[in-house]
Amino acid sequence: MLNSIEAVIESLNTITEQSIVEQSPEGYFSALYGRVTKEVRDAIHRGEFEDNDRMEKLDIVFASRYLDAYRSVKETGELTRSWKVAFEQSSIPKLIVLQHLLLGMNAHINLDLGIAASEVTDRVGALSLKNDFFKINDILGNMIEDTQKRLTYIFGPLGLVDNLLGSLDERLSLFSITYARDKAWNQTLELLLSDPEKKNALIQERDANVSAFALQLIRPKKASIRWLLWMIRVLERKDTATRIRLLGD
Repeated sequence: MLNSIEAVIESLNTITEQSIVEQSPEGYFSALYGRVTKEVRDAIHRGEFEDNDRMEKLDIVFASRYLDAYRSVKETGELTRSWKVAFEQSSIPKLIVLQHLLLGMNAHINLDLGIAASEVTDRVGALSLKNDFFKINDILGNMIEDTQKRLTYIFGPLGLVDNLLGSLDERLSLFSITYARDKAWNQTLELLLSDPEKKNALIQERDANVSAFALQLIRPKKASIRWLLWMIRVLERKDTATRIRLLGD
């Protein structure tokens, strides 16, 4: 188990650098995740949370779920279905960068976050955690414009495509982090209020739902969206290593 947020950042950097060497799309998510974690670390150091020590613990527990999943892939270990779907796509060159990012976010926020939050508090402490939990939304919101700018270096007409996709299928183009984190908080409360013997069943049920949504991200039902994604993939610029650096540096 990692013991500091700096150790988390170092582990994420290791995955990112290895992905650059291997030209692996796995590095898209780890690069972006590393940037987010640095922002959270800086907010903790500035004392912006009500309980900064607990937020560092949450960050470590949360990140460890992704890092454990990554190691499980490399060592053919046990994986949640959500991460299995996401990692399987890293060796298939048919997805655009945004799809790879959304698959990682889907597994990590929609499944892992609620589990991690329920492990760093109890029923009594849940109320005091809530404000800090949602304060992360402000940090993520402040990063959106910069991240979109980075993505335009990979695919220039991103703004136009965002509008097109939004009118066709908001589940793909407007993956709402705020909405996802709201659902993750509900999952946190559900797990905290459940009997211990029921928690595993709840997690497995959610994993099934999250992995099913991942399949929709990979192959949307509407042919028009699939055509648009193909067009983006053809027109995406730069090699995988450069794209990873753009997302993380």
